[in-house]
Amino acid sequence: MKKKLAMALCVAMTMTALAGCGSSGGGSTASEGSSTETKQEEEAPAQEESGDASGEEAAASSGDVMTLEFFQQKSEEGPQKGYQAIIDKFNAENSDVQIEMNTVPDAGTVLTSRISSGDIPVIFSDYPTQVQFRQKVANGYVQDLSDQDFLKNVNEAALDMTKQEDGGYYALPYSRNYMGVYYNQTIFEENGVEVPTTWDEFVQVCETLKAAGVTPMGLMGKDPGRVGHTFQCQTVAWSPNGIETIAKVAAGEGQIEGDAEFTAEFEKMATLLSYSNDDALALSDTQCWENFANGQYAMCITGSYARGTIASLNPDAKLGVFPLPNDTLDTTRCLAGIDAAVCVSAKASDEEKAAAYRFLAYLAEPENAQLFCDSDGAPSCINGVVNDDEGIAPMIELINAGQVHDWMASTINNNVVTDLYNVVQGFWAEKDVEKVLKDMDASIAVTSAE
Repeated sequence: MKKKLAMALCVAMTMTALAGCGSSGGGSTASEGSSTETKQEEEAPAQEESGDASGEEAAASSGDVMTLEFFQQKSEEGPQKGYQAIIDKFNAENSDVQIEMNTVPDAGTVLTSRISSGDIPVIFSDYPTQVQFRQKVANGYVQDLSDQDFLKNVNEAALDMTKQEDGGYYALPYSRNYMGVYYNQTIFEENGVEVPTTWDEFVQVCETLKAAGVTPMGLMGKDPGRVGHTFQCQTVAWSPNGIETIAKVAAGEGQIEGDAEFTAEFEKMATLLSYSNDDALALSDTQCWENFANGQYAMCITGSYARGTIASLNPDAKLGVFPLPNDTLDTTRCLAGIDAAVCVSAKASDEEKAAAYRFLAYLAEPENAQLFCDSDGAPSCINGVVNDDEGIAPMIELINAGQVHDWMASTINNNVVTDLYNVVQGFWAEKDVEKVLKDMDASIAVTSAE
């Protein structure tokens, strides 16, 4: 496993060689000139020269103040605002430890590259149910947090989802995620349509809206990653065994071509595309969210990670969300898992780890986690946090009923998953069901052999 991860890390380093993502030394303070999604520039405190300073130091110290980088992978405005609100509060209350958030484009690849070079942030966010996270744990990059009291504040079901193969817990689960159909309640009311619970009802809603001159669905296809999220959502909704089928094909068992579930899935997707915006393939996520927030589309398939951003674009919009429906309510499932989760580097010094634990304990306090939930909009993993958004009730009901499936990367190697995103993006352009199934097989054959 170490050998496989090392190979993957080398590939990631090559891909990100021009990214300018890390500092030249082993420290984890944000490197000079590194960009953030919020375009905010911060000056890192000057690091005192010391004859015995280690190249693996991941915190900049000035006097009695330790500055720790928090490498955060969520690029959306909502979670960034939530984290920053907590960081500002923590920094104001702690004079000896200061946290600096670092958010860069293509954060997952950048983090992999930094790990491979020994430049591991002391604190970083990650996705503890994914195969690649389990590899990081197995190779000793992530600190075991099992004995930390702050985990007692985590919802038990959410914590159990993050348990690793050795039975330990290596992340603080912070929020859940889900993919669903966001809808403008006002547009629904004005056109006399109700939330659909079956595929036929969903198509009828689209027909009614289209006849009224309303674009039923807003989709974002410029970024293969967002196409991939929609693909994962549709697979969980319409192909009950879809993710397991992909895993079997990746293991050399069977094929996608001719599979009845995937054939029906992409036929449904072709229908859905016929009700969407004409510029779907050219549209970025932020532009799609803005258009949806301003009433240009009645619906938008996206994740809970976008809820805070959409709300900030139009605070007066009445929004709701429901699961992408299958043929019947009983067979409908939603894509859901652990979203935000915070980790500590196993390679950090004991002093750095102690300071990082203080910050994670602070994150886990319900009043602070509430700040994040209010900005992010996703269901919290921290006990005592309340989400008062009645519009997400249909999703919460389905999640609580257990009609969910975790993201593909919890079962399938992420290289296989991300390459499929490009294949599905091609389907959005061609809408050829037979071709996309063949292309999926070809893609899986290549990436599973790497």
